[in-house]
Amino acid sequence: MIRRFIAVALLLVATGCAEDEDEGGSLLLGDDAGTRREGSAQDAARPPAPGADAARPSAPRPDRGAPPPPGDRDAGPPPVEPDAWFPPPVEGDAGGPPPTPDAGPTEPDAAPPLPPDPGLNAGWIGGPCAADADCDYAEAFCLREDEGYPRGTCSLGCERTCPDRGDLPVTFCIGDLIVGSGACVQRCDFEAFEQGCRPGYHCETQPRFGEPDTRRAVCLPGPPPPDPAMGCYDQMDAAGLNYNPAANPQESPDGRPDLTCDIVGPTRLSSPINGVLYRYVTHDAPQPMFVSCDLALALHQLSAMLREYDIVEVGHIGTYNCRLIGGTDSLSMHGLARAIDLKWFRTADGRVYDVEDHWEHDTENFRTDEARLLFEIGQQMFARRIFNIVLTPNYNAAHDNHFHVDLTPGQRFIGSEDAWTRYFGPNPHGD
Repeated sequence: MIRRFIAVALLLVATGCAEDEDEGGSLLLGDDAGTRREGSAQDAARPPAPGADAARPSAPRPDRGAPPPPGDRDAGPPPVEPDAWFPPPVEGDAGGPPPTPDAGPTEPDAAPPLPPDPGLNAGWIGGPCAADADCDYAEAFCLREDEGYPRGTCSLGCERTCPDRGDLPVTFCIGDLIVGSGACVQRCDFEAFEQGCRPGYHCETQPRFGEPDTRRAVCLPGPPPPDPAMGCYDQMDAAGLNYNPAANPQESPDGRPDLTCDIVGPTRLSSPINGVLYRYVTHDAPQPMFVSCDLALALHQLSAMLREYDIVEVGHIGTYNCRLIGGTDSLSMHGLARAIDLKWFRTADGRVYDVEDHWEHDTENFRTDEARLLFEIGQQMFARRIFNIVLTPNYNAAHDNHFHVDLTPGQRFIGSEDAWTRYFGPNPHGD
């Protein structure tokens, strides 16, 4: 993981206001992550300056709300019912639960110490602090450790947007941290921090203050909530995959705030995957891919199959994309990170089999070995149940340069309506 070491001088860069729609954030979702935005003028609608140090005008500190609700993960074990059953007493026994050996007083398990804070955004929103004076920007305040924020975190009141500074992690305005206003926090940044956040914080998707339909993954205190895909992560561990759990962006497709791209087991999966490299076609080297956990396992199976053909590298054109299936009101499997588009395959001796260059629509009378191998790869991906849907250039013009493969639940399609063409599909949703 490439880590940036931000010089102290960067912290003195002029503060600017984030773009309204936060489109340039640094939540890295695979190979098409956005670039950082240059700041503009700071949002003028702020609550009174909360700092009390001599360098800034004296003003009342904002009332803190409770730290973000931890949910069921902190509820602890359920209480024992009063009439809980115990075995019947034996002769000479007074009844009740069996005695336990006297092991002396026990201390509650202490939380493990946090790793050192890298201090990459010290003095800025989301960075560590012990007091307001540690946050070196106007109207700053510190959400302190005694208020539930490990090592403290610098914040700022906000009505809708938050400022960004230079190349530091970008920010987002959320509610429920201070009374009567939004508060600026750091958005998850997997380039700056391996887990997206400083030690002691986790990625969690939150709505923008006053705009519940706009959601971003931000850094909140405490451990992450239990993931429903934990069993899947166990399988990835057993397979030896190189991955990091990622934040669930929970975005909505353009113009459809009623739909949410909710990823089960969001994962940043690194190459090689079972001995095969996966590279976005415009990149010079493999980058981590943002996928669901089950797609990660499918790619592990795919790699095992491809190695039978001496394939060592795959060129792809995307995994996650929060969008609808064309012409429908249904989320694409790309919107759930359960699909990948495969363009070319390279063997150990350097031969490249490119869907765009080598696919032949007549899949009975092949003119080239490349076309025959591509057709066989498509057949094998379906026959071995690696993917539920396999679409090739014979499906429609939108797939002229790639195989679309996905894990649509309850679907199995690799057939043809025309015996001569034998194209893969149809996908009833038109993806």
